[in-house]
Amino acid sequence: MAEMEKMEGASMNPLANMPAEARENLMKASDSIAVVLMARLNNMKPEELVQLDRAITPEVAAVLMKLLPELNTLIGEQAAKQAKEVKQQQPTMRRDMGALGNM
Repeated sequence: MAEMEKMEGASMNPLANMPAEARENLMKASDSIAVVLMARLNNMKPEELVQLDRAITPEVAAVLMKLLPELNTLIGEQAAKQAKEVKQQQPTMRRDMGALGNM
């Protein structure tokens, strides 16, 4: 009987009794969690990152973003970084193309 009570407690929604503002704050991205996630990603092997990319479908990504809103921030930062790198490479490519670079 005591085990049944434990099971009921484990399946209860801990947010149910929490005020709405507290629930909203709980769902906001955390800088400290983002730092931990970034550190963990940086410690992964390239093969593991490729495997992770293959496993995360758009549907799974949407759920993960809800669970870990920090991912949304990290992905946005990574996309901005990649766009900046591409822009920095373009002028070099144009110069290497000679007269065609101005077209």
